Amino acid sequence: MCKCLAGNVACCCFNCALSVLISIISTFLIVFIVVGLVVYFVYYHEKEDDVSKLKDTVTDNFQSGIDKIKNALGKT
Repeated sequence: MCKCLAGNVACCCFNCALSVLISIISTFLIVFIVVGLVVYFVYYHEKEDDVSKLKDTVTDNFQSGIDKIKNALGKT
């Protein structure tokens, strides 16, 4: 049996080559996910606060409009 050492550039068997290939692909996938999360939190996470503020403003305005209609209907 061959053993795949950390310093070997070329592997001597299929199992070694496959494990090295899977580890390289896994490393790139993990790096891609981490970079994606960093980009999301840096650029898009702050914008969600603006959306929440807008949603709260619209909800408050809608509720005050309903209260005005109820008051107008209650006075007649």
